[in-house]
Amino acid sequence: MKTTPARLLTLALALSPLVCRADSSYQQSTQMTGGQFVDTLRNIPFMSKQMNSLTDPMITTTMVHGNQKAVVSRDSTEITDLDKQVIIHIDTVKKTFSVVTFADMRRMMAQMPQKMAQMQQQAKEAQSQAQGQMPQSNLQYNFTTKVDDTGVTKVVNGLNAKQQILTMKMSVTDPQNPGTRIAYTMTTEVWTTPDLPEEMKEVQDFDMRYGRKLMAGVDMSAFTSMRGNSNAAMAQMFAGKPGATEAFAQMTKELAKIQGTRILEITRMGGSGAGIAAPSAGPMANSPAASSSSNGGAASGQTTSGAATQAVTNKLGIAGSALGGMLGGFGRKKPKPADQPPAQTSTATANTPPAAQAPVDVTLMEMTTQKQNFSHDPVSASVFQVPAGFKQVPSPMEQMMSK
Repeated sequence: MKTTPARLLTLALALSPLVCRADSSYQQSTQMTGGQFVDTLRNIPFMSKQMNSLTDPMITTTMVHGNQKAVVSRDSTEITDLDKQVIIHIDTVKKTFSVVTFADMRRMMAQMPQKMAQMQQQAKEAQSQAQGQMPQSNLQYNFTTKVDDTGVTKVVNGLNAKQQILTMKMSVTDPQNPGTRIAYTMTTEVWTTPDLPEEMKEVQDFDMRYGRKLMAGVDMSAFTSMRGNSNAAMAQMFAGKPGATEAFAQMTKELAKIQGTRILEITRMGGSGAGIAAPSAGPMANSPAASSSSNGGAASGQTTSGAATQAVTNKLGIAGSALGGMLGGFGRKKPKPADQPPAQTSTATANTPPAAQAPVDVTLMEMTTQKQNFSHDPVSASVFQVPAGFKQVPSPMEQMMSK
């Protein structure tokens, strides 16, 4: 068969992926969009200005040009160059940059199994020591993770997406105090699309090529044996409580149900409780909001509903240190106010045992993350260059490997 110029061109295009690749980019934004924690801070006069920065969206832009990838945020840029086999981190605030080679990464990965074993041993010793110093507790823990496919679909950022709800929950009960219960819940509304945008396919292709180059010649046998140990370590980190190992296995199984590319995620963290006393102290205990609440919400212009919400928040400890504060109420009886006449209650309320009273749910924080602004527009070459005048400093990896 005669080879024509057209056939040669077709063959060249097939054998040269770089010719076919187009510049690609997309943005990811994460923003604190609500919750009791945000509302509480907004009510503190000296925190109102800081809240503007806390609730501003954190935006990263991922850009790919051939064998170069840059992830740009407000304060930093990270460049991965497959040809030079380097990762450059640029701190645009401090006007510094650091360089890590793929060879450095391989050396660190070779040392990782040994370092992981040392860290796990240190964590186990620290946990044993802490348990020896803490009073014995008979609190009962229950962990659940569940993914529900709601069947709801809609267009999100120009893409067809379906909704799935991920719910992770830890419930704690105190057998010595019937009716005492507390739950910490994280719920994520996940919108995924089966149609991966072309712009993200370019990024995905780059990441695969990066992985192949980085792992070339790396002995994976040590990582295979380390995997089981790391899962056990993560199970300990998950809670360090009875039943955590089984809960981690359930979590892994449920998370596998989420298929497709995540385009939008709305995560809500919070909890509920019944029959527990308010923590005696906390980061928010001396705040103006807490003071106004304790001095009579109605007198200070706070509605009855708002006062009730604040009371529940204080009882859960959510406005303070989330789960730590929530558990702080166990083992203590509710203090009776001194020199205060007994409040009049209805017959129905008086005859209702504590266990039957419905707990009030409180949302501590709501975070929204989404991918958007997909583009094939040309990426400027300046994105992959260190700005003039920036000073090179040792990378965190270099500092860690030197210890």
